[in-house]
Amino acid sequence: MRRSQAFAAALLIPLLAVGCSGNPEPEPVEPAAQPAPPPPPPVDDTAEREAAADRLCARAEAAMEAGDFQTAADILRQVLREYPGTECAALAPDRIARAEAAAAITARIHFDFDLAEITDQAAAVLRDKAEALRQYPDVMLTIEGHCDERGSAEYNLALGMRRAQAAIAYLVSLGLDDGRFRPVTYGEERPIGGGSNESAWGLDRRGEFVITAGDL
Repeated sequence: MRRSQAFAAALLIPLLAVGCSGNPEPEPVEPAAQPAPPPPPPVDDTAEREAAADRLCARAEAAMEAGDFQTAADILRQVLREYPGTECAALAPDRIARAEAAAAITARIHFDFDLAEITDQAAAVLRDKAEALRQYPDVMLTIEGHCDERGSAEYNLALGMRRAQAAIAYLVSLGLDDGRFRPVTYGEERPIGGGSNESAWGLDRRGEFVITAGDL
């Protein structure tokens, strides 16, 4: 009898365990991946870019007319960097070349005290000037000679003329036609240094180059 009861108990324990455990937990189901939303349509900003480039080109042209050729070239380079593909950018390389040529042609030279000889620094400026003038053979220049305030007005007028003529002679020695140049002197009448010291006088002792004919 005890064996029968023990056998029945052995059968009952697994059955009770199954009954208490219930059904197994289902495996979790991953949610289906959602398709990515379509990208937004591209924004057509062509008109805005053209307008911004046009504003910069207008500023560059105003700088050219004011004789600030380096600023004009810098603005046009900005157009190339920031607004490629615009009408203004397409014209910018030619305009930059014009601005750089104008900057070279109108660059000042300076002289030592009481002298009209071309210094090494002035010679380098004149060589760049000659190269630009060869590219624009219709350009003609008035070359102005200036002096600092020391010395008499009459002496400085004569010195200013010698300085202008020295600049012309150097340009002619580089193969340019002297008929493209007209010398004038202002002596000490048009100082730019703004003072009575060596720094100011060094600025005043100069040659200026003014475009009087021809297109750039």
